[in-house]
Amino acid sequence: MLFATIDVTGEAMPNGRRVHIERALFIIGDQNTGKSVQLRSMFRDLRLGEQGNIPVSPNLTNAYPLSVERWLYLRLTSPHEKNETPEEFLDKCDSEMQQNAHGAKRWNFSGAIQPNAANNMPDAVRTIEEFIRRFDPERVRAVVLHPDKEGNLIHSYDLLNLLTRLRALSRTEVIMTDARSRTDNGLIYADFFDFT
Repeated sequence: MLFATIDVTGEAMPNGRRVHIERALFIIGDQNTGKSVQLRSMFRDLRLGEQGNIPVSPNLTNAYPLSVERWLYLRLTSPHEKNETPEEFLDKCDSEMQQNAHGAKRWNFSGAIQPNAANNMPDAVRTIEEFIRRFDPERVRAVVLHPDKEGNLIHSYDLLNLLTRLRALSRTEVIMTDARSRTDNGLIYADFFDFT
């Protein structure tokens, strides 16, 4: 029998518990600008179990241990590109972590999103805002790819508007990284999940 509890947002959570998310990292860039490549570069960190090698397989496991009770849920494709609604995106994240075959007590999240509304998803700011409302992470880091993998820059007005709106979100840190390198930023991203 499944029981539901009510979290701080008033939403019923399956399995009688609320997923505890410590930190959430969002890589923000338009479609085909290198978001998944940047996320993959985190595998330079030895804790993710690839001996520092960046995997090239198109399909990766979506959960990686950071410690015995602490896991990372990795989502390479943005919900914008998967044509998900915000609710579908959040429900899928919740479901993946609720399954918890790993015995994790604490989860961390890393995923790709687009800066502007597309398909059924709102822009990056609203997406992160909804994620915070649903999961109440302790810390959030928004990483804007500027320049992107091809060296393209975001128009200055659009960039300043995006940065200003991201900074207004609660408990959200904002950084920009140069995505022209496939590997250089991996440890910057992975270090956000270092709790030592």
